Amino acid sequence: MNLNKFKNLLSYLSILSFIGILGLIFLDLIALPLITNYNKTIYLPDLRNIDYRIAQDKLDSLDLSYKLIMHDFSEFYTPFTVIEMSPRPFTKLKTGRIIKLTVADEKKDIIIKDFYNTSLRSTKLELQRNNLNIDTLIYEYNNLIKKDFIISQYPRVGKLIKSGDKITFIISLGNPPNYYIIPNVINLNLVKAKEMISKAGLLLGNITYEHNINYLNNTVLEQNKPSGMRLSFPAKINLIVSTDK
Repeated sequence: MNLNKFKNLLSYLSILSFIGILGLIFLDLIALPLITNYNKTIYLPDLRNIDYRIAQDKLDSLDLSYKLIMHDFSEFYTPFTVIEMSPRPFTKLKTGRIIKLTVADEKKDIIIKDFYNTSLRSTKLELQRNNLNIDTLIYEYNNLIKKDFIISQYPRVGKLIKSGDKITFIISLGNPPNYYIIPNVINLNLVKAKEMISKAGLLLGNITYEHNINYLNNTVLEQNKPSGMRLSFPAKINLIVSTDK
């Protein structure tokens, strides 16, 4: 064998050796891990009620992908905690599965719009879309504003509030009647009694609390004017209300 042929043989063997080494490295670092983890099954841990960033770290360690779904602020949830997840906790699944995490959002700044002369129904829908709540509804007769439309509001227009906050509205009952009828609010919760008195176009008078273990707290025990009575003016209705203190 001449010298040139021997050199060519050595070069050929060197190339084969290099390719073999690369193949071993590929098998060790890439192919074998993929084969080992292919169709690997795990049990999904419970990620609810923990910070979403901690939940993400846990999913990363399990080779699971995730998608965040932000939920409007609610007083029932701590901001940035996971409140729901899909699939459900402890579900048996394959690696690479996408896990949906529903996360509670924080409060957002909202500038109050003008609800004057807007129907109560459409106002409620608008509040729901902006994650706002109604605090109190006060009813009064008004010659200028149609029945069930907004007369005024508090906080006022342009005020900066947070999502989840509450707004009080004064609602029109339309034109005043020729007479006012006293409603029956006995045995009702105080909040409901106030609403009925307001809707009747009457005024809430003095509230006296009386200890009584036979009724739930804040239940109306007596009213100073009988139900069904007709009045020519919007009188005040005094109430006696139960208390457990």
